[in-house]
Amino acid sequence: MIDFQLTPADEKVLSSAHEQAIIGRRYARYYDKHEDELEPEEFPEAKDLPNPITLAEESLSGSSGSRILHSLVMLEVYWGGIALHRSKWGLGNTVLKTVATPEQFEKWKNHTIAIAITEPGAGSDPANIRTTATFDRETGEWILNGEKIFISQAQSGDAAMVLSRFIAPDGSRGMTTFLVEKGTPGFTVGPQLRKLGIRSHDTCNLLFENCRIPEFNHIKGDFKSTMSVFNDSRPMVGAMALGVARAALDFTREKLAERGIEISYRGGMRSRSAVVDRFIRLEAVYEAALLTVLRSKWLEQQDVPPKVEASIAKAAGGKAARKITQGCIDILGPEALSEDHPLDRCFRDGRIFDIYEGAGEIQRLIIARSILGYTGRDLR
Repeated sequence: MIDFQLTPADEKVLSSAHEQAIIGRRYARYYDKHEDELEPEEFPEAKDLPNPITLAEESLSGSSGSRILHSLVMLEVYWGGIALHRSKWGLGNTVLKTVATPEQFEKWKNHTIAIAITEPGAGSDPANIRTTATFDRETGEWILNGEKIFISQAQSGDAAMVLSRFIAPDGSRGMTTFLVEKGTPGFTVGPQLRKLGIRSHDTCNLLFENCRIPEFNHIKGDFKSTMSVFNDSRPMVGAMALGVARAALDFTREKLAERGIEISYRGGMRSRSAVVDRFIRLEAVYEAALLTVLRSKWLEQQDVPPKVEASIAKAAGGKAARKITQGCIDILGPEALSEDHPLDRCFRDGRIFDIYEGAGEIQRLIIARSILGYTGRDLR
């Protein structure tokens, strides 16, 4: 039986994460308006505070497990809107850890590595990637050409893990990954992209023009192994979405209380107002989506690859964020759109979670294929 009751160790870490999220909320509006500025690696208030993500990953004795706890910490971070400690781990690090040789891992283990997959013509379908790497026999180098867009941690990171098509010396073709460090000739990082939501999130385009890469930087992750990293990250995106959703619910509850409207769980629909009933239904959406995230992370801790469960968590979390933030605005009306409050930012931030790390429609295709026993060719 799965028990989702939090342990005292969990509560301690999450309490610290929430306290820091309250501080982070003070900065969220500033970086929402100044999206060209990167947040500092560590905010002044965080100097003497432990990084809750680090605490979660340390598998504290008595906790529910690092993966479950990490997802709940990220929920708290996105409740506040800004992390007081900048993450030093990117999805490219996961690829490195999974498929790199011991020598490669040792060289770059302390780097922050972005993952570069999405292209102008290859968003939800990475099979359409057009970036190419050709081997130069004379120099023993790979020549990379192409463009990647909407890349997280592109500016703050040290390198990018690039998924590319390749043409090997023997003429064979396929997809593989290359680690490209900042400062490599032919590698250009574009400016911060203007976005509707999560404006403070480091997001840039990358350009590779005859970028020469040593053979040692060929990480040799194929398409399947590279895409498998999203089994870990998709539930995390679901948790981030639910952080935004819970911030909207908490704010709405406070505003309703100011107007003398109590959220009562006693009785049925006949005994409560339409507003209270609407709010309770939004809370139910939140709780249901949270359980999908926790179940996916629990399966990870049992060493069960949660491909379908990860897609369920991602799809449920993204949909919940959209529905809940919209619903809270409907309940409160025009007051909710004031920049003096966090709800308008939550509403804009909530849009992205149903899109990135695999759009909700793609996740539903993955789920449907699993249920129906179809392949990608049968149902797409």
